[in-house]
Amino acid sequence: ASETRSIYIETVGEGKFDVLYYRVLSTATGAAIAGFIGAGIQSGVEASKDKKKTEEIGPLVKKDAWKTRFLDTLNDKLESEGFEALWVEDGKDAGEGHVLRIYPDRYGFKIVDTSSRLVSAYIDFEASFSSKGSKKAREQEKESYYLTNRNQYPYDDLLKEDSPVNKDLEAVLEKAARRLANKIIYRLKE
Repeated sequence: ASETRSIYIETVGEGKFDVLYYRVLSTATGAAIAGFIGAGIQSGVEASKDKKKTEEIGPLVKKDAWKTRFLDTLNDKLESEGFEALWVEDGKDAGEGHVLRIYPDRYGFKIVDTSSRLVSAYIDFEASFSSKGSKKAREQEKESYYLTNRNQYPYDDLLKEDSPVNKDLEAVLEKAARRLANKIIYRLKE
């Protein structure tokens, strides 16, 4: 029981910073008035407005926050529980053992309360876990993960001098990494 078990970890793609504000507030008025085409036009307008918000906050965000906070926390948590995290790049064979594939999607800020228009840090990604070389060897389907931070702010507070942008992003990235690590650890203990 004291032997170190290896987990091969591959990250497929990169996490993208994004602000979801107007797309969350969508009322589907365009669809009601002009059907499918109207919905497409409205969606494009809302995405354009959100892009501007993303560009406003983007310079405040630490570069590679997804990689450094999420992946470092995942690695530290697994190693603290006696697992050896072996990072695989470019789809190279992971060998025998347990394989975790992480599919980053988005992280950033999103409206979590449409009536007060408060935003919170969030992360959205998928992961799959499989065991090679065991009798129960099977590739797991991708499992979706979506987490938000408990802190909520008016959007304009994110642009202030003492902005909580990085603190809150780091907190939600760490929370997501610990949740994923715990799920793997408990699955392997079964």
